[in-house]
Amino acid sequence: MAGKCSKALIVVIAALVIVAGAPAASPDIAAMNLQASDVPGAKVVSQRAVNEKGYLAAYVRSFMFAAPNGAARLISIQSETKLAASALTAKADVAAVDKAFRSKAGRQAFITGVAKQLNVKASAVMVGKLRKVAGYDQTVELPTSITVKGVRVYENLAFLSLDRVAALIVETGLRPIGAAVTAKYANAIAGHIATQLAPAIVTPPSVTGTAQQGQTLTATPGTWSAADATLGYQWQRCDAAGANCVDVPGATTSTYAVTTADVGATLRVVVTGKNRFGSAPATSAQTAVVT
Repeated sequence: MAGKCSKALIVVIAALVIVAGAPAASPDIAAMNLQASDVPGAKVVSQRAVNEKGYLAAYVRSFMFAAPNGAARLISIQSETKLAASALTAKADVAAVDKAFRSKAGRQAFITGVAKQLNVKASAVMVGKLRKVAGYDQTVELPTSITVKGVRVYENLAFLSLDRVAALIVETGLRPIGAAVTAKYANAIAGHIATQLAPAIVTPPSVTGTAQQGQTLTATPGTWSAADATLGYQWQRCDAAGANCVDVPGATTSTYAVTTADVGATLRVVVTGKNRFGSAPATSAQTAVVT
């Protein structure tokens, strides 16, 4: 029964924001979604990549509990993550849902659609007040319940955006599902998103120029997985074998003027990529011994 309600609600809510679109692209969209380890006591019952208008990639993963677990009596969870080319698409998606559910006409259209899908009276569908979920740029969580053949099924619909990612969580249970339950799974997804969108080096940095006193070396930063990463530089002086490297004080730009102190040593540069999700260093190979 809950599965039927869940499917119907997903169909109706998806009609508000989801239509076919472009094929998948990296970073790994599946890795941004809920994982089996995030949902103790449940098993993955379905997972698939999907196409979404305005998105580079989307991925859906569904979990089912063998028996109700915890006070919320959850019996199923579905999560969908979608990666956009820019944050604007994700934010606009959630804003559209928020706007729809804050209007009387939008809420009534949702109720009518759910009732029609389940072949019940509109009075059997109850929609609660919108609430927020911490940890995201935008969130819309809508508690809903439907009475079908004398059984009331509760469902929380949470729409979330974090940078270029929009996420949907659908939680279905036989008792009301508190905000803390949604926050638990939303936080797990946020952690996966951060891991995927944090800078990671793709090709390492390199140094060009002549390793000679009075010459200028130039650092090429390499390529990074995160287009929004800001780059920092730190030149290091190493021994002739390329070991025992230490920072050169004040040498924090992409170029470095070789000095007398560098003669007999080798040089390298450490480039650090940083964005809102984290930072990572990448180190170039050493130069030849400075003459």
